[in-house]
Amino acid sequence: MRTTYIASTNVTGDAQVLGAAGEDIYVRAIHIGLYNAGDQVRFYNKRVAPGHASGMGSLATTDLVYRFTQPTAAAGNNVVQVIDFGNAPLQLDGGSVHTDAAQVTIIWEPVDEAQST
Repeated sequence: MRTTYIASTNVTGDAQVLGAAGEDIYVRAIHIGLYNAGDQVRFYNKRVAPGHASGMGSLATTDLVYRFTQPTAAAGNNVVQVIDFGNAPLQLDGGSVHTDAAQVTIIWEPVDEAQST
């Protein structure tokens, strides 16, 4: 297993790269340390997804394969701090992630190194 830590929002820059080019990976879990209502975590099926100075709403959704949004007060604000994909990990080609939350840890591994679940 590998971990990638994102200290703070990365939406104004390119997405955080996970695997190597052409390398299939499994995302096993997401841990969100600091968050606000409506914060998002977005995974792309590509290594480089460009950011946008205007924030999350202006990010391109090309190759977007998974998006999680923290609930808002109107939705009950039941905060989620851990997303565990369990026996059905999120599979990406290389993969990258944008988030406007802070202290986000991604637990992942290359498919060819994956332990049986």
